[in-house]
Amino acid sequence: MWWGVGILHQRTSVDHHLVSVFQRQIIKGSLSNFAGIGLGVLNNIWLFPLAFSLEELGIYRWVERTAVLIAAIALLGLHRTYVRYQSRFEGEDASQFLSNIIVLVACIAALMGIVFTLFAEHLALLLDVPVADEIFTLGAVVAGSMTYTLGLSISSSAKRISVPFFLKNVGIRLALLVGAVLVSRAYFDFSVWMRLFALVHMCVGLAVLFYSIKLKGLPLRRPQPLGQGLGKELATFASSGIVMAVMTMSLATIDSQMIASLMSYEALGVYSIAFFIGSFVDGIRRPVSQALSPQFANLWNENNKAAISKMYGRTSRVLMAVALTSFVVIVPNLDFIFSLIPNPERFEGAKSVVVLILLSRVIDYSFGSNGEMLSNGPYFKWNLIAISALVALLVGLNFALIPAYGLEGAGYALILSYAVFNLAKAIFLYWKERMQPFSAVQFQLLITAVVTYFSAKFFAGPNWTDLIFTNAIIGAGLLLGFIFLRKRI
Repeated sequence: MWWGVGILHQRTSVDHHLVSVFQRQIIKGSLSNFAGIGLGVLNNIWLFPLAFSLEELGIYRWVERTAVLIAAIALLGLHRTYVRYQSRFEGEDASQFLSNIIVLVACIAALMGIVFTLFAEHLALLLDVPVADEIFTLGAVVAGSMTYTLGLSISSSAKRISVPFFLKNVGIRLALLVGAVLVSRAYFDFSVWMRLFALVHMCVGLAVLFYSIKLKGLPLRRPQPLGQGLGKELATFASSGIVMAVMTMSLATIDSQMIASLMSYEALGVYSIAFFIGSFVDGIRRPVSQALSPQFANLWNENNKAAISKMYGRTSRVLMAVALTSFVVIVPNLDFIFSLIPNPERFEGAKSVVVLILLSRVIDYSFGSNGEMLSNGPYFKWNLIAISALVALLVGLNFALIPAYGLEGAGYALILSYAVFNLAKAIFLYWKERMQPFSAVQFQLLITAVVTYFSAKFFAGPNWTDLIFTNAIIGAGLLLGFIFLRKRI
């Protein structure tokens, strides 16, 4: 994170635009995310393993991931369509465009909530989920995910993402923390806790949507055509957005779904711990992605390729620095982190998976915001093909590697898939626009991280003195990196 602060010290005209974006959106969103991560650490590392069985942890993770996937499909690409085209409308047309999308999504979300609630038992039988009571909560989580996603997209176009991120990352996790404490003290059981999770998720989704509507001046009105000859173009982009959303969310859920299918819900419970720790770095990536999507869309609409290229290189350096920092800080401390988990021997197999997930993040983030560039510009169709190929590759690798290597197979699949995927996107962007994100700075970041990591691992040990000395080395390495590289990032 501290390497990213160097962004704020550049003062060219294009960089001034970037400074505003990062300062007002990304930093505030990241702070909200990190506050939520603090609660998430308490929940996932201590409270959840204390309060729930491995099977219950697996079921909770399954419901959460499945709801995200269903919500992505049910949104029909409408939230992406708004981000892509909102700058093309002004005045009454802008309000009408937003109102049409809000009304459509609200109706679909209500329908999804009702359907997945009424047919919960049938869905449980169809998907071979062991407990129908937990499926009953899926409808509310889907509706909450849909309204939250649309509200966040609208808020990002108004450069106000800190409140939505705070409500989701802090509000939901705080409620789950209180509920888990009550479960651990036998005030109620896991089924009641899942209902609490669903209710809070739905309330936060509605709150974020209402907040975003208020930002836009309460533009709701009766749906009607815009009459600007954009119907076919909007329909094409929205249709591609459906597939894009499905593929994007599939990437976030495939590992969980396949581990549950090929192994067990207990294995998924173990993997959920590894995934949480390995995904710590996503606390930066999510607000970056959400903040930059409308910015890339606006710059493509203006044909400002110089600014796009600068943002491409800048995001590569910043995100790579953040991913490497997370790897260097977390991996040497894995034994200590897992010692904090109640009955840690249950999760011993997750340690190596954390390392693999963090490596996949380093690879993915090093290529910068290439996905946001492609999906919000003229090459969105090619990005759709690329991400579809990634999903197919990830499914195939998981089928091959999970039976052979267990949970580590899912980690290997992530590394291989993201390496191929990002290399393909980088080659395409260079071929079409002669844009590439890399410079000597990325190499210097990698060398700094490698030296710091192996120095820390060399002195790592089981005692408190070893822990303190190891983290002193990590701190010194990161400080030196900050001093020598911050102005170049």
